[in-house]
Formats: sequence, C-alpha cells, structure tokens
Amino acid sequence: MAVTRNVMELASRLGVRTPLVGVRTRRRACEKLSALGSAQAVPFLVSALSDPDETVRGAAEEGLRGMEDETALEAMVLGHALTHCEALADILAARGQAVPQAVELAAEDAPSAQQAWRYRNPADGTEMAFIPEGEFRAGEAGFSVHLPACWLALTAVSNAQYCQFLNESRPDARRLALWMRLEPDGSIRSSGAGYETAPEAADMPVDTVTWDGAVAYCRRMGLRLPAELEWEKGARGVDGRRFPWGDEWAAGRPRPAEGERQPEEPVGVRAYPTARSPYGLYQMIGGPFEWCADWFEEGAYERYARGDLSRPAPGQHHVLRGGPWAFGTPVYLRTEFRKGTAWRAGTLKCGFRCARSL
Repeated sequence: MAVTRNVMELASRLGVRTPLVGVRTRRRACEKLSALGSAQAVPFLVSALSDPDETVRGAAEEGLRGMEDETALEAMVLGHALTHCEALADILAARGQAVPQAVELAAEDAPSAQQAWRYRNPADGTEMAFIPEGEFRAGEAGFSVHLPACWLALTAVSNAQYCQFLNESRPDARRLALWMRLEPDGSIRSSGAGYETAPEAADMPVDTVTWDGAVAYCRRMGLRLPAELEWEKGARGVDGRRFPWGDEWAAGRPRPAEGERQPEEPVGVRAYPTARSPYGLYQMIGGPFEWCADWFEEGAYERYARGDLSRPAPGQHHVLRGGPWAFGTPVYLRTEFRKGTAWRAGTLKCGFRCARSL
C-alpha cells in the first residue's frame, strides 16, 4: 500500500501543469516511477510518452524499456491498446512482446496488469479508469484533439451513492430542490430525518439529478464533472469509433438473455459489459443522459477542430452526453452526439459520472 500511495503521489505531480511543476519535476517523477519497476507506474509513464517536452518523453521511454516485471509488460500491452502510441509499440517490439490490435478489458476478476489502470476514490468508493494523455479523434468529422490525462469513473453514480451523499449533506428543502427531483415513490425517497433507496434500485444509476446536484456530489467526494471532450474520449477511445464498442450498431447493442431486463428498462450501473468503451467504462450510451462540466456552445466543436480548446463561456445550457436506449435510434446514441438543456430544475433521465484530475 505504501508503494502504491507513493506512485499515486508522484504520478499526480507528473500530471500537474502549473509554473510550480515544470519540466524538471515531471522528468524526475518519471525517473522515480521507473525505479519502482511496478505495473502501477505504467499508466503514468505511458501517458508521459505524450508529454510536450522531449526530455520528459525520453525519461518515460527509458523507464518503460527497463521494465522487467511480467505484470508491467502486460500493463504496457494494455496501454498500447488504449493509446495506439507508436513509441510504445516500438518499445514492446524491441522487448519481443506481441502487440495485439485490441485487448479485452478488465472484468471483475481482472488481473493486476489491468488493475494498474484503475483507481478507487476513498470518499465514495467510485472506481475510475486512467485515461492517458494524448490525441483522440473527436466529433463527427473525427478531427484530432490532444487532451491531458485524467481519471473517469467506470460507472455512473448509483442511487445508493447519491442517497449516501444526501444523508451526509443533510440539505434543507430549498437546496434539495436545487439538486434533484425527489418523488414519493421514486428510487430515492425521504425516510424519517434522512433518505433511503428503494432496494431494487440501489445499484441503478441516479437519474433525476440537476447539474447543480451533480456538481455538489462531486465536490463533496473530491471529484469533478468531466469536460465533454474528456467524456467523449472515455466513450470512444482514440480511434473515433461511432459507439463505445466499435462502428457497428448491431455488434454491441445489448441482447439480454431470457429473463434479464431489456435495455429500455432500468438496469444496474455495471450491466451489459460487452458494450463497454475501450477504457472499460460502462454504459457511456444507453443509461441516463450524463451531465458534463461545460456550458453548451452550439459551435464549440468547430472551434475545437481549429485547435481552440478554450472552454465555452457561461450561458443558459449545460452539456448532456450519452442518453437512454429508450430515447433514441443509433443516430442519437453515437459517441459524438451532444445536446444542451436548460433543465436546471431537474428532469427524468439525467445522471452523471465523475472525473478526477491528476
């Protein structure tokens, strides 16, 4: 555990981009992570292969070339599947390691090589996937965008998690109304001086939350909402795929076994693992719409395509991504589909997943 905490601390410093943490600090962090020789260091070193500074990239490359642990090598193979990084492919080839085009991502019993790409938030138990720094193909046109690394939650926030947040926060009636729509027979309901979750709905995604309610949850848990470009990269990986599982609608759209709930019905946050994104994220489409941090700007992606990644100015709408199976056709459930809403008072089918900066 001490080694893991040390890696996390160093990796956090590696990802920070402020005048106080410059090239020298990022390079030294790579060197210290490399000295550990652990699979836990691999995601951060892989991410550093996309650092703007050549000396940082060189330190990360040297560290990865020196990895001897078998689990670390397996984590590097997974890293190539997630990033398509040519430098990492060269490193693996030089080590005599096969470089498959795709890797089946972690199930619950994932080996430690895949768990190296995971983080568990101590405040609420949210499990998160590491999204490395680098380029991905964004928007319908598939233009290239370079993003820094971040963590994204494997699942949307569940009713049980949000209910616990309400019980800890104890909002008054006015604040509660700003955060969510509470129905007497809903998935979350009043119970004495607190709140409770309907037992059958505890593991289902919360879906009556406002943008303000999502932000409040994230702040209490030491997390944040994802920017919509971060959300999109988490949903489609680096190759610009139309759906989280690939380009063909029929290849991944869930087909429940007899007796299982249909996609149009509420399901648990980890339902349909075959429809996960390249990073292992569940239900990036198919569940509730998911709030993003950004204000909605109609022409934002035209700016992004020109290289202007500045965040949209405040307006009336916030961005929603994803969306329920029951609300659309393949056209409206593609990974690049985006919409804005002024439903600040809350609406059915609005939930969220959390992000975390390095």
